[in-house]
Amino acid sequence: MALGVAAVGAVSIGHAGAAERVPGSVLVEESFAGATADSRFIGYGAACLTGARRGTLEAEATNHPLRGCRRDPVGPVPPGNAAPRGYLQLTDAHDEVTGAVLFDSPIPAREGLEVIFEQWQYGNTTRAPADGISFFLTDGARRLSTPGAFGGSLGYAQKLPGGRPDAQFVPGVDGGYLGIGLDVLGEYFGDGEGRGNGCERRSPAGTSFRPPAPGPNVVSARGPGNGVTGYCLLDATTSHKRASGVWSSSLPGRLHGDLRAMPANVTAKRAERLLEPVKRVVRVAVPAGRDPVVTVDIDFRDGGGFKRVLRFAAPQPMPDTFKFGFAASTGPLTDVQLIRRVVLRSMQPAEES
Repeated sequence: MALGVAAVGAVSIGHAGAAERVPGSVLVEESFAGATADSRFIGYGAACLTGARRGTLEAEATNHPLRGCRRDPVGPVPPGNAAPRGYLQLTDAHDEVTGAVLFDSPIPAREGLEVIFEQWQYGNTTRAPADGISFFLTDGARRLSTPGAFGGSLGYAQKLPGGRPDAQFVPGVDGGYLGIGLDVLGEYFGDGEGRGNGCERRSPAGTSFRPPAPGPNVVSARGPGNGVTGYCLLDATTSHKRASGVWSSSLPGRLHGDLRAMPANVTAKRAERLLEPVKRVVRVAVPAGRDPVVTVDIDFRDGGGFKRVLRFAAPQPMPDTFKFGFAASTGPLTDVQLIRRVVLRSMQPAEES
């Protein structure tokens, strides 16, 4: 189990304090492997389906139905027109692009929620990969029409670009409840660029924005926020050992996969085989009930199955319904970032003896 960040109020809760949970009913299921997807998923920016024919999609910061990817991809992306072996491509390896998918339909939270999804971060064309992928939950009573700030905020939290006091804040996602950052670069862990603005407890990495990123290969959780306030760091897979520099990750594997090239004219079937070792499977559980504890597990595809990487008290109060999304971006550093096979289920408390 990963060490929590004591300086930000991570809660250590023994297993005896939480009831066992069993999976409930499926609320949302989408493979993103076809040429189309559930119309409740709204594309944003560069988000596209590799299962559809490549088209004229440009990486603009606008909402759109999910469709085929741009004709001029960069990096070792899966081939287009690949249904039923497609992916949700949040970004290719173009620099300075953003992509997100938003589910703007409320789903019940009263029985808790478990989400499992496959994710890929690989294929950087620069010296290091960036930025990372986020999964986030929002208050289902609020509209989910746009993600939060990108870059180190991973489409969930707020951002003061460059940390400049004369800059204008970019707000976080509206009605944010919980944002899990699968952070290859490592900025999401820190409170630089105004992340966590207004929070009583700040990231142990501090509020300064300067290279290098404080938490590479770190999974971090941020809590509720609205506009330019909140999105406080709750926990992260790094131990509190140093007050400056790069913080060591306690993850038992790497989020980033080692695939730097895709053969010319690769078939969808072969691309799928090449991508299989690069896949990481993520499970996030947000139970309801008394003293709920959020858990994050990752299967690094090393033969060891799921490993618990985060465990912390759920933010309170929990909304009656959730909406959710995924987001990713590139900047001067790049990566290919994909999602596949998303399943959300309710969680039902087992009867206590």
